[in-house]
Amino acid sequence: MWGRWQMSDESSDENYDADFTASMIRFRPGALVIARAITGDRYDAEDAVQAAYLRAWRKRHQLSDLDAVGHWLATIVRRECYALLRAKKKWAEVPRESREPRANACDPAEVVTAGEALSRLRRAFSRLPSTDQLVWHLKVHEHFRHREIATILHSSEGAVGARLHRMRTTLREALA
Repeated sequence: MWGRWQMSDESSDENYDADFTASMIRFRPGALVIARAITGDRYDAEDAVQAAYLRAWRKRHQLSDLDAVGHWLATIVRRECYALLRAKKKWAEVPRESREPRANACDPAEVVTAGEALSRLRRAFSRLPSTDQLVWHLKVHEHFRHREIATILHSSEGAVGARLHRMRTTLREALA
């Protein structure tokens, strides 16, 4: 007995594994996008996806519907990313280059003002829930449509639009 599945013979188990493997390969690019959005680092994203795929492979027979493998993998990837970030304690880190003023700025007053505004914006963004940060990244940096983001988050398009509206308002207020 394998989880909820009871395999009658070895060939059906091999077919399931082949179908599952094909699904994992098909969803890998999307998994990497999600992981990169959460971790903010290409290498951490690859590590998280690898760990998630290993976990998914070990628990593949607990999945009762192969049509749901994309959502199932996205959930595992998100959880692995958060576990990785907790382990590395990256939540509070800010990259050094983001704290330095632009090299091509002319007026020192502009540099100070821009630096302060950027700091306020980064602080406000870091206080947003991680799901909101993911939505923002997928929309602004990866150019996903609301429908695609809703699919990843198991949400509705309207909920995605509402999240984006609230985030814009919050970030605008941080700059005021």
